[in-house]
Amino acid sequence: AERITQLVTEMQRSGDISTFFIHAVAAKAGVNPTDLKVLSILSRQGPLSAGRIAELTGLTTGAITFMLDRLEKVGYARRVRHPTDRRSVLIELLPEPLQRATSTYFASMAQVTADAVKNYTNEQLELVIDFLEKVNTAAEEVVKDMGE
Repeated sequence: AERITQLVTEMQRSGDISTFFIHAVAAKAGVNPTDLKVLSILSRQGPLSAGRIAELTGLTTGAITFMLDRLEKVGYARRVRHPTDRRSVLIELLPEPLQRATSTYFASMAQVTADAVKNYTNEQLELVIDFLEKVNTAAEEVVKDMGE
């Protein structure tokens, strides 16, 4: 029980640090933190519909529309027609402008992460990755349920 409490405490600390980091990077990039996190989702998952982004974030599709207007205005994303359903619109990341605005900050954080695990074995890294995948998948469901 003591180790689980310690793990939860460190996860909370990680979340706090991540939140403050995202706020700082978002300010440097000229967007709000939620916009930056949606851009992060698009960078990993590719173009998504407003509905899918709403599912992943707990935001309403109306909020997604306003967010997309802001992201198009600063040049970080755009609306594109769905390749197989011409009635549908997807939100697509424009990576180059975003990378110019944020790459230094994310590179620093990536280096910190790489340094922290440089002496881990592949087996240890696989365990950490498995843990994070399970926690993140469950956490996505919690966020999804909050939006309903």
